[in-house]
Amino acid sequence: MPMINFRLVKPTILIDINRVAGLGRIELHGDRVRIGATVRHHMTATDPIIRQHLPIVHEAMHHVAHMTVRNRGTFCGSVAHANPATEMPMMTRFLGGTVIAYSQRGRREIPAADFFVGSLVNSLEPDEFVIRVELNAMRPDARWGFEEFAKRHGDFALACFATTLHCVDGRASDVRVGMMGVGETPLRLEEIESIIEGTDVSEPVLDKVADRLAGIFTPNTDIHASADYRRHLSGVLAKRALRAAWSRANHERLQER
Repeated sequence: MPMINFRLVKPTILIDINRVAGLGRIELHGDRVRIGATVRHHMTATDPIIRQHLPIVHEAMHHVAHMTVRNRGTFCGSVAHANPATEMPMMTRFLGGTVIAYSQRGRREIPAADFFVGSLVNSLEPDEFVIRVELNAMRPDARWGFEEFAKRHGDFALACFATTLHCVDGRASDVRVGMMGVGETPLRLEEIESIIEGTDVSEPVLDKVADRLAGIFTPNTDIHASADYRRHLSGVLAKRALRAAWSRANHERLQER
């Protein structure tokens, strides 16, 4: 529907999948959370499985669109739309997600790293449709930070930084970093992860992260923001998100003592 609204496609046939049984569920299978194709944004935002096993997704959903879109739009639909400035594609890439697609030829599992090809472009074949998205559940001891900035609440993000990490002996471990709004696809930033891994997430480390982010991005300049503004904003949001994740990790350590 967004592509039709943008006048980018003019389909001759539309297929309504709302009454297909089994597509409207969120389920936990082992260490994977399965989100069906007809699960609305509102359901994702309020589901107890998401809240418990993917708290960073629960937080991200507070930033998604406006009431009408939240009540009708779907998690999987947003992923398939592949807008690089929306939360669901970034969460799918960030959390090691897999897109499950079906066609007359059978089932195909597409890793998120291969699914997002460009802005509004995915790797689905013309006869395939998404039946669900699977995300890696967060470990119970994982701590997270999520910071997004948009001109108005619910608008597309000018930039967004997400991170999860663990605290082991006062050092960051198993660091994961994702971003959106600064490239043609949602991003997983392994170079930034390596800067943070094994550190005490001190202010010098955060400064190094912000400086490196300014050097690796070539975001677009458009009517909403310049490339320089987006680069600067990326550093600001990165520092906020990492401070939040580290604060959560250390608060729990103090409670355990």
